[in-house]
Amino acid sequence: MLNHTYITAENGNTETIVLLHGFGGNSRIWKYQIPLLSNYYNVLAIDLPSHSEGNLKLSQLEVSLDAISRKILNVCDMYSIRHTTFMGVSLGTIFVKYIEAFYPDYVDFGILVGAVATVNILLRGCVKLFSTIGDKLPFTMVYHIFSWIIMPGKRNEESRSIFRKCAVALNKKEFKLYMHIFNQAICFSKLFEKEHHPENTYISGKLDTCFLRRTILEAKRSCGRMIQMASCGHVCNIVQKNRFNNLILELLEHNSSVPSTL
Repeated sequence: MLNHTYITAENGNTETIVLLHGFGGNSRIWKYQIPLLSNYYNVLAIDLPSHSEGNLKLSQLEVSLDAISRKILNVCDMYSIRHTTFMGVSLGTIFVKYIEAFYPDYVDFGILVGAVATVNILLRGCVKLFSTIGDKLPFTMVYHIFSWIIMPGKRNEESRSIFRKCAVALNKKEFKLYMHIFNQAICFSKLFEKEHHPENTYISGKLDTCFLRRTILEAKRSCGRMIQMASCGHVCNIVQKNRFNNLILELLEHNSSVPSTL
């Protein structure tokens, strides 16, 4: 079973929101959202394989999107969670989308923060390189380079710092295996954008230089809603936490109408 945290709603609500973090992180990246969300909803925050101390390793599983998704759903089954809201950030959005595509009974509404869609040549090249020799390079250097490509600039300094601290539980072997997951995610995104998924809301920073352009295309092609946050990079829930929290509460109130740029 994957490491996870389940918090019961303070107001007695029976609805649950499932939170999936990104690569190198763990559930701590939701530290600005969990206290707020748990006032109104049950919250299930799940740590992906190899993330957080003592967690199940990716090397113990088949290295595939499906194997990880099934482990996520095992935790959901433990709490009898179906037809609920899933919110992912970065790589976590891939698993929200994969579960929607292949296990649709679980997802009622998807919130995709800093979504990973098809990617630019630079990131594709890095993923290919690190999947080949990632375990032969100093791990700290590799992850610092990777985090800078995804979250460049001074505005993303807090996001990079949190992700690097969380990445302590990873090692060279697990990092390299996750590069294979990224390769699968890139291929899957090409297929996903051809499907109809109006249940999704994409939230991306307008300064997300790595993913924004292709995320806009994916949202349009899959009939999802696209929201861009001004003065914000890849990890919106950290960089603009107060605005993000207000937006999330609006979205969760039965998909209320929100502007396309905040």
